Amino acid sequence: MPTKNTIRRNYLIIRRILQNDYPSKRTLLDYMKRYDVEIGERTFQRDLADIRSNFDIEIIYDEQKNGYYAQTDSTFDFDKLLYFIGLAESSDIILSTVKDRNKLLEYLSISPTPHAKGVENIGRLLQAIQSQMSIHFEHRNYQTGRLKEYTVFPYLLKEFEGMWYLFAYISELKAFRTFGLDRISDLIITDNHFQREKVLELTADKFNQIYGLIYEPDNNPNAPIEKVELRFSDTMLHYLKALPLHQSQTINENIITLHLIINPELENKIISYGEQVEVLYPLSLRKRIIQRLQKAISQY
Repeated sequence: MPTKNTIRRNYLIIRRILQNDYPSKRTLLDYMKRYDVEIGERTFQRDLADIRSNFDIEIIYDEQKNGYYAQTDSTFDFDKLLYFIGLAESSDIILSTVKDRNKLLEYLSISPTPHAKGVENIGRLLQAIQSQMSIHFEHRNYQTGRLKEYTVFPYLLKEFEGMWYLFAYISELKAFRTFGLDRISDLIITDNHFQREKVLELTADKFNQIYGLIYEPDNNPNAPIEKVELRFSDTMLHYLKALPLHQSQTINENIITLHLIINPELENKIISYGEQVEVLYPLSLRKRIIQRLQKAISQY
């Protein structure tokens, strides 16, 4: 039966090999070392055998390309497997046989988003945030697909709709930026210590006081935290009791009150509820929602 340490090593090896560039043994070992996993030759060979027995994936060495690749049947869903291994690593799911894994994967339906990608960095990022150490990484631009290197001061990790994001300060730009963990690679915690300045700390705290991810302190540094009152239908209210809109949410009868910075993502979320919600306060937000709904109706 594989231990969590074994599952973690298997996960890292599979993830790196799936980049399809035929990584060498040295490349794989260096990759694992970045995640504080150091192993020797015997453990590496044992891990390749474990991947074969635990996940029915053959890791093969290509002598012409001097690197490894993964071989399995053409219908194999690697995205689902990586997500499942991530669950196994972070929970009490332990697989005793390949048959167990195959059976459980049949019951797992995931949306086509890179849920698992990047979550392996959360522990190290939290360590860097707590220790106030700058970090270096490559980030792939969502629109252009281009890679760019960054050295930043990490301030906050935020989960939103199943994805994780890093809110960090770039000293050269004197500005904060948001980075999706699924697009971060080659993460290195440097030896450079930074001081969490009070002004920047307040800015990072404001990022935690929004719905979603859109917060641009450079454009609106004095954005206030406002009270928002929303009246919901009984059906939607039950849903929001289980999955709150925001950490500040309180409920009184069928009225939900939020205390946060109003941004476009909050407006979009309110509109997505359609007839299930009415904005009571503030009046400025109520008017904007009315205008946007009227404009939407005019399209039909």
